[in-house]
Amino acid sequence: MAYMALYRAWRPQGFSEVVGQEQTVTAIRNAVRTGRLAHAYLFSGPRGTGKTSIAKIISKAANCEDLRDGEPCNQCSSCQDINNGNFMDVIEIDAASNRGIDEIRDLREKVRILPAQGKCKVYIIDEVHMLTNEAFNALLKTLEEPPDSVIFILATTESNKIPATIRSRCQNYQFRLLTLPEITQRLREVAAVNEMNIEESALQLIARRAQGGLRDALGTLDQVYSYKGPDITKQDVLEALGLVDDVFIAELLDKVLANDTTGLLSLLAAAIAQGKEPEQLVREMVQYLRDLMFYITLGHTVELTVATNDTLSLLEKQRSLVNIDKLLKALRLMTDSGQKLRFSESQRLTLEITFLELAALFAAPAAVTDEKTQKSTVPTPPPPAQNKARSQAPDPLWAKILAGVREVKVPTHALLSQGRLLGIKEDTAYIGYRKGYKFHKERMEEKANREILEGVLKELSGRTIEVQFIFLDDDQYNDIIVKKAIELFGPDIVEIKD
Repeated sequence: MAYMALYRAWRPQGFSEVVGQEQTVTAIRNAVRTGRLAHAYLFSGPRGTGKTSIAKIISKAANCEDLRDGEPCNQCSSCQDINNGNFMDVIEIDAASNRGIDEIRDLREKVRILPAQGKCKVYIIDEVHMLTNEAFNALLKTLEEPPDSVIFILATTESNKIPATIRSRCQNYQFRLLTLPEITQRLREVAAVNEMNIEESALQLIARRAQGGLRDALGTLDQVYSYKGPDITKQDVLEALGLVDDVFIAELLDKVLANDTTGLLSLLAAAIAQGKEPEQLVREMVQYLRDLMFYITLGHTVELTVATNDTLSLLEKQRSLVNIDKLLKALRLMTDSGQKLRFSESQRLTLEITFLELAALFAAPAAVTDEKTQKSTVPTPPPPAQNKARSQAPDPLWAKILAGVREVKVPTHALLSQGRLLGIKEDTAYIGYRKGYKFHKERMEEKANREILEGVLKELSGRTIEVQFIFLDDDQYNDIIVKKAIELFGPDIVEIKD
């Protein structure tokens, strides 16, 4: 016999086996028990929450030869044929591929035909929101006055697209997302029956990533089971799904909050080298920032989506370094960047710029909007050790240049801020970078970033100034251009009067 996927093998066969959806199950089971099944139902809710499963249980209950307290027996010929997909009077229609008026007209003609095999004909129309307006109009009269031996069950993930005229002719049931404990418990049962030795942290990870959909959780477990066999660890789940460890994401945010751009870019490079997708990295960071925001607001009572017990200590530290206002801006930035990555020809560059923007966002001081309003400020992270010397004696002109560039474009400011203004001689500005900041120097030499900087220089000085970017050796100034700059300006940063 062919292998059956776990989500199919574990499809509930009776109302008592349905996970969650207690109100819907109780109402429909009572209707079956009292013989008051409606002629039309509309099931709406997220994918993988039990809409089609309950529709099939209703099909069995309507045709079962031995109902037991509102439950189908699953033993009679009708129940077994429905379970096997061989029952002629249960018709499943995919509205995505049968959405036109001709298909609905054909359905209206067949509705009039009496059941061929059972007591009742059941039409299950999945993704019913995909029907055209003309098809909906053709379905209206049939839904309002169907033959006594017909039940319609409409299922949709987008209830807002269902016309009010259709909704008013159905009993409406809204399916909710399943909770983390509900999904985890069912995964434990499945793992036990299939003799899987799976870590609790792996179960929790699968349950969280399902985001309320049991079918997705079972599909993930099936995928990991096929990949690693019966012994499954958290790392196996991460590898099978191409996910990023929550500890790695927490460390990545640490680099962001410390404005350690060198360490940040190194971590991103390591992730790319391991085959992680840029889009996935951004999605993981969005979820982690969400966890951090709710952890700040609700504390230990929050239900985390990405962060686990392994990262609680990092969450605790990071909550004191940020405020909700910055987190909301960061979430908007990362969400927008996720959209850009889909259409980017250079995803790695887009990813690096996104995280540099994120670092600049958290490094920027909080804006004062009202002197009478009490505001929370973000502590400024200490600069990297190699930048301490220049941070102790800031150049007023350099500060003005950086501020001007930041107003024009934050990513350019992030790249420029790691450099050092050596001075301006005649119509040339010399900006030096340490050897470890090759990425920043090369990006600043690009036309777009160079033009932003030269525009700011012209605005501050009133004349056109060209820019020359040079490398500075960490210990000695050996480069010919650097020696020339030192001869012009001296070994320290030159303070230039306006």
